[in-house]
Amino acid sequence: MGASTAIVGDFSVSDLLREAAERAITIEHRVLAGTSIETPAMSGMLKADEVQPGLLMSGYDITYLKDSGLAIEIEPSLLCTVLLDGSSEPLLLDGLSSVAHKPGRIEVLGFGSRQAGERVWFTGQRARAFGITVKPDFLDRFASSVDNDSLSCLREFLRPGFRRVTLPHLARAVEIANEVLDHPYEGNLARLYHESQTLRFLLEIAIALHEQERVGRKIGRLQYERAHNAREILDRRLADPPKALDLAREVGVNLTTLQSNFKLAFGTTIFGYVRVQRLKMGRILMSEHGLRVAEAGRHVGFSNPAAFTAAYRKHFGHPPTADQVRGQQRRH
Repeated sequence: MGASTAIVGDFSVSDLLREAAERAITIEHRVLAGTSIETPAMSGMLKADEVQPGLLMSGYDITYLKDSGLAIEIEPSLLCTVLLDGSSEPLLLDGLSSVAHKPGRIEVLGFGSRQAGERVWFTGQRARAFGITVKPDFLDRFASSVDNDSLSCLREFLRPGFRRVTLPHLARAVEIANEVLDHPYEGNLARLYHESQTLRFLLEIAIALHEQERVGRKIGRLQYERAHNAREILDRRLADPPKALDLAREVGVNLTTLQSNFKLAFGTTIFGYVRVQRLKMGRILMSEHGLRVAEAGRHVGFSNPAAFTAAYRKHFGHPPTADQVRGQQRRH
């Protein structure tokens, strides 16, 4: 494996230049404010690791201390990045549209040839983000099997030209990204953890791309995105979800089309999805927050404890009291 980095505290642009040089990444400082690159430009935490040959991860939670920017030369590669919190200026790509980052949405960027770009930041701006870089040689090692599994979707991003996909919200991938930034490990244990989590993050993306392609062939890319938009609305408003007709209007399709496409995309009805997510939320309330069964059921929309218990047992295979007990034991 290659170089590994963990920086906590204040650091300068020159620190970034040195770390990039170790990874054969070409970046050049562009001064937007008349200060030295040796003075602190940002404060917070940065992690970076080449977890396998051709597979790199990086993550940071940074507050910028002055206006500045970096010019970047991107080698042929696949980049998968997610802004977890805060704000980030768009990635400016020479001759191409800029790439703006929406919090919680993974951007998959494929560079089939060398590409110049620039990223700037401004004083007081904070960004928490995670990303991986996949180089062609990493996927080449799987050449004998890659055409027959989900990884084939990744190879498409390394063809000549530029390709970009903004994935729907992937809760598990976002959770993995946050876990990488927050873990307490050091040394070899940290590197092993980085490797396992980076591979899991990549797998989540590969599966999502494969599923998007599969369902997209059936209902079309636009309808697939609308189904995902509907699910994101439901996730944000789970405690008081919109009626199906209102949801259809909000995403711009008729109710019948939304119901059909939602089931094709997610294998369940709108009602079934909301019900399962509420049960999962109830489980968290009991197992992690120590709520009693009736209280947890009420919080997730079940006014009748018996109905909550029956639905819970049917979905999880055991009564909610088992998770209630675990939650109470954890708190004591």
